[in-house]
Amino acid sequence: MKGFGTLYVFELKKVLGQRLFLVSVLLGAALLFGWSLLTFYGTGYYYRYDAQTNSVEQISRPYCEVEALRRDSMRALSGRLLDEPLMEELIGQYRDDASGTRMWNLNPYSPFLYLNIMEDRTDITAEGFYVSYLRTFNPVLIPLTAQEKIYWQEMASTLDPLTLDYAGGWQAMAQNCGLLCQVTVLLTAVCLCRLFSQEHRTRTDQLVLSSTRGKTVAFWARWAAGSSFGAGLPLVFSGLYVLLYCVLYGPDGFSTALQLWSRGSSCPLHLSMGGFVLILLALLVLACILTAALVMFLSELLRNAVPALAVPFLLSGLCLLDLFYGWGRVTEQISGYLPFFRISLATLQDFYLVTLGPLQFNALQFSFLLYVLLAVLCGALCWFSYRRYQVTGR
Repeated sequence: MKGFGTLYVFELKKVLGQRLFLVSVLLGAALLFGWSLLTFYGTGYYYRYDAQTNSVEQISRPYCEVEALRRDSMRALSGRLLDEPLMEELIGQYRDDASGTRMWNLNPYSPFLYLNIMEDRTDITAEGFYVSYLRTFNPVLIPLTAQEKIYWQEMASTLDPLTLDYAGGWQAMAQNCGLLCQVTVLLTAVCLCRLFSQEHRTRTDQLVLSSTRGKTVAFWARWAAGSSFGAGLPLVFSGLYVLLYCVLYGPDGFSTALQLWSRGSSCPLHLSMGGFVLILLALLVLACILTAALVMFLSELLRNAVPALAVPFLLSGLCLLDLFYGWGRVTEQISGYLPFFRISLATLQDFYLVTLGPLQFNALQFSFLLYVLLAVLCGALCWFSYRRYQVTGR
């Protein structure tokens, strides 16, 4: 298509040249990185263990100091396999107040959470931890089918033994991915909501449609510019996000098993901590492309930026208020694919499967396919709406 490159650059500059773009991105970045720094330097809790009385005292301390204690403790155990000799060694250390205190501050790691909640540590074994805590899938209050239970039990039963390592940075990234998603998806909607409606508002649409390349090339150049922005914004934010957490916590533990993290111990996905974070960030890029496609379609269909912008913000508010839960399995499963749920820790508790013929997809796998198909569908609908307006809008 002749002239596509020139029009693409023009449309992209139009998006990036908005005052709203600069203000929104600065506010979003301030919120995202401000929250990360606030939590890192905010209040944490330090647990002091008394081996004589088998009691624990909770003390307020700066979170960064507590995390430094965890980092040093886990780095001392880095690379060690959680087997019977190591479990016996850890149990024996509870006789000492200093060692017991150190382990009581390692609750974010599932073996230590398991040790700390067991009152009688004389009967604890590594095999008992694996059998009762990791390799037995027993979801509570989740209405799964027999087929789904078999699928997840097979996944849980084939988990490898855990190798200890510090992974505080990747844990924090996974924990705050929900905020990153909220900021990035809504910023995408804010910056693109006027891309197609602006010409209708300024009444220059007929001028564009009657131009040499207004019927086809102009549309696809604009669509490509919007999609590029939808992909570029989360890539930039994700890169800065990973860099910030690696600076604050260190890059250790990328290949650490997801189940070593207490929050991930109930999810039998065969993923590393770093792999799980990268999957969430990849889904974020697709989610922003989908958001861009949806907003551009609504902007062209309704010829107004306000309702196009209202839809993502409405869905975000409904997710934040948890208004989709309690309405049955179908509603919960469908709403679970909204980016605000999927790109967050809530995805670790989504055990519903999607079956397409002989194929079974878990929630993460199907999300990739779904987001791509929906983005293509929105693009097609936007094209049909644009073509239809060439006839009805004149």
